[in-house]
Amino acid sequence: MENESCSCENIDNHIVVTCSGAADLGFIADQVARKMALEKVCKMSCLALFATCSDEQIESFKTKNLKVIDGCNEDCAKKVMANRGIENYKYIRLTDLGYVKGKTLTSCMVVNEIYARIVN
Repeated sequence: MENESCSCENIDNHIVVTCSGAADLGFIADQVARKMALEKVCKMSCLALFATCSDEQIESFKTKNLKVIDGCNEDCAKKVMANRGIENYKYIRLTDLGYVKGKTLTSCMVVNEIYARIVN
């Protein structure tokens, strides 16, 4: 995936939304999104906000450059986007990158590896 840091654009237009589930891959997806926010690649937004906010807020989100990360094939974040009518986003599922739910070490090394694959 190409580098999509915000050096030439307003970071407010780049938002990452992620599954933050109880399984290892949900935790890792959350940590990757937090690293993206800390590194100023994008802002992080809460998946629950997308599920519960007003239609007006959803329309505002539709104008942003969104990245949606799911840990596993339950596709919780993707389902929230579909339920809210959001279709235009870049989608990453950690199991599609070869990580296995329930068998992936939740380490900084794994977070950094996935971050590099997504951002670079």
